[in-house]
Amino acid sequence: MAKSDRKENLFQDFFHSAFNSFEALEIQFDISGVRDQVFGKDVDEEQAKSNLRSSRSWATLSALYDYAVDGLDGGLHPTDIVIDGSDVIKLVSSENYWPSAEWEQIVAMGDGRFALDDGQHFLLFKVALLANVDMRTVRNAVSAGGLVSFKKDNEIYVENASARRWLHGRRGFKPTVMNDGDEYSSLEKVSSPAEFGAFLVSQRKRIGLDSVNDKLVVFHPSVNPQAISQLEAGVFALPLDAAFPLADFYQVGRKEFLECVMRVFFYEEMNMLSHESAKEEV
Repeated sequence: MAKSDRKENLFQDFFHSAFNSFEALEIQFDISGVRDQVFGKDVDEEQAKSNLRSSRSWATLSALYDYAVDGLDGGLHPTDIVIDGSDVIKLVSSENYWPSAEWEQIVAMGDGRFALDDGQHFLLFKVALLANVDMRTVRNAVSAGGLVSFKKDNEIYVENASARRWLHGRRGFKPTVMNDGDEYSSLEKVSSPAEFGAFLVSQRKRIGLDSVNDKLVVFHPSVNPQAISQLEAGVFALPLDAAFPLADFYQVGRKEFLECVMRVFFYEEMNMLSHESAKEEV
């Protein structure tokens, strides 16, 4: 199904759920005028749909769809997109009328995307949603070692770094589109894998390299165009001694680059070393 068709079908589903749920609300609370305020008074169905389409509620769900499915945040914070979208779905749900289960999947997909970009571990089924594959495929990936999983509170989670590596090679996965703004002008501002990748892309463009193949001279055997592409997607799967040559390639300070890599990709290890160092000083 084409994207436009899928989104339009979801709108039609949202319209019918909202229309019927607000009618139920008016009946049960013995009030009137709620539907008229949302859809318009004495209008036909097409006009009612037009009024809903121009409402804030549909703008919220449209933003949720664009972020979850296509990785476009529209300048909004991802957590606001997902939480607000989830709230709208709940507001048009009733015992007899509720939105399609596909909306729940889109909310879960958006939540998984944020966790992925923020460096958090997240549920296995959300990896499947982001990759646009069935659960059997991700379970096979876990069995084959392509995805590193662990169990917590009877739920199966996937380790973030392995999810990023695995998703990067999937045809059905759409990476989040990060803005090339001033927020990625300094390594000190980088706090997640997605921001790390966005910084590298911005920095490469700032130093005049249009693609990863331009003047690729990194004196380390593990670094090649594919590795650079993974880095710029927020995947660090290189030996740590590649950090200094990479810093030189991107023309940033070696110390700052290494600190950023450790902070974003090896936080637990860095935290342990910091604690040990603090103990020795005491």
